[in-house]
Amino acid sequence: MPSHRFTVGQVVRLVTTTGLSPAAAVIYTVAAPMPVYNNSPQYRLWNEERHQERVARERDLEAVDLK
Repeated sequence: MPSHRFTVGQVVRLVTTTGLSPAAAVIYTVAAPMPVYNNSPQYRLWNEERHQERVARERDLEAVDLK
């Protein structure tokens, strides 16, 4: 079973935004790991600025370097 690459509190970007509302956030903070779905780890994500929560698969995310 694949392991989770991102950790709680890490900032990530949605790579795949097809089908999302233009008002949807693209940058999120990992709130919690979730079970693997279709061989891809999932995460519960939170965007504080827009108060949006979503679930995304790891393959649809990339790490954001805040430096």
